[in-house]
Amino acid sequence: MAKVINIPVVRAERVDTKCGLIGHMTVDEIKERTIGDRVNVTCPECGEIHLTMEEVEEAEARKISSSAKFTRIMAEAEG
Repeated sequence: MAKVINIPVVRAERVDTKCGLIGHMTVDEIKERTIGDRVNVTCPECGEIHLTMEEVEEAEARKISSSAKFTRIMAEAEG
């Protein structure tokens, strides 16, 4: 009988940095890509929390300039 070896899964993706390739993600997608118990479930794209794919699609449809994150960044830049 063959011996079964459990190989650990190693992740090499960071969701806490904006690289332009990640996009909006649901909480489950973020947890799936994160190692460890301390998980920041805010979307790396917009800083909101998306529980469903519908929320992700809604966020992707919004213009960047109408987001709370954009408004905050503009206020900091102008301040």
